[in-house]
Parts: sequence; structure tokens; C-alpha cells
Amino acid sequence: KILRSLPQQWRPKVTAIEEASNLRSHEMVLNADAAQNKSKSVALQSTKISSKALKAKLVEIEEESSADG
Repeated sequence: KILRSLPQQWRPKVTAIEEASNLRSHEMVLNADAAQNKSKSVALQSTKISSKALKAKLVEIEEESSADG
């Protein structure tokens, strides 16, 4: 209401303030949309491997990588 009550000579400044406000609110909407898209949930699948089997597999992988390089 205050901006609308200003004299005509203030019209360019009023327009700039209104456009900045519109731009800020538009950016907030875009940021909210981006935040929603980034918050994807990830579910990990568990496997039943004994710790001995897991250690043996890790040793195999290390041996293969050391043999390759």
C-alpha cells in the first residue's frame, strides 16, 4: 500500500522494488523444487555374508588389484 501511495516520480523505483520482490519469490519456489528433487531416499539391500567370507572376498579383490598393477 505504501508503494502505491508514492507520487508518480517514484514510479521507476516502485517498479524496481516490485520486480525484485517477484524475482526473490520465484527463486524461493525454484529452490524449494530443487530441494525436493535432491532429497531422494535410498534403500540399501542387505546380504547375508559371514564376516569370514567377506574378509576372504576382500583379500581376493586386493590380490587381483595388486596383480593388475
